[in-house]
Amino acid sequence: MTSKPTPPSGGLDRAAFYLLRAVTLVCDIVGVALLAGVLLLIAAAVVARDFLGLGMPWTEEVASMLAIYAVAFGSLSAWVRFEHLVVDLFSHRLGSLARGIQYRLVALLSWGFFTLAAYGALTMSVASANNRTVSLGISFSYLYYGIFIAFAGMAVLALWQTLRGPVAWQDSLLAEQETS
Repeated sequence: MTSKPTPPSGGLDRAAFYLLRAVTLVCDIVGVALLAGVLLLIAAAVVARDFLGLGMPWTEEVASMLAIYAVAFGSLSAWVRFEHLVVDLFSHRLGSLARGIQYRLVALLSWGFFTLAAYGALTMSVASANNRTVSLGISFSYLYYGIFIAFAGMAVLALWQTLRGPVAWQDSLLAEQETS
């Protein structure tokens, strides 16, 4: 039996604790629902084509869009959980002060990258507003909005990590998510 992590007693940390839990839960639910939609859509297209003789060319466009949004919400959830790929060669040898500085520096660099990527996705959504998909005529901007959601969300979280620094309660939040 696992114990629930105890939320911090401080006001802002307590709010961040519950907000991060909610963001992770919502992103996981939405991401799984979108992936299930992709699978159902592809299965329906195969059944319609092979057994009913009906073509559904629009399914490729919708499946691509659903997959992009699923990856967007999944990447945001992974950032909250610290589950993105990390190469840690020397952090375990650093003292606590140096590890805190490294944490904030990595978070600051990540914020810069995510902000630039979010800006690029927003710029591309504006630039491709008049480009439309072949079957449904959906603007390509909607594809870039999914990418923008992912990078903008991770930029906000990276900025918070930069300003706040490492917190002890994140370890208990990670342990809760690993056991669920």
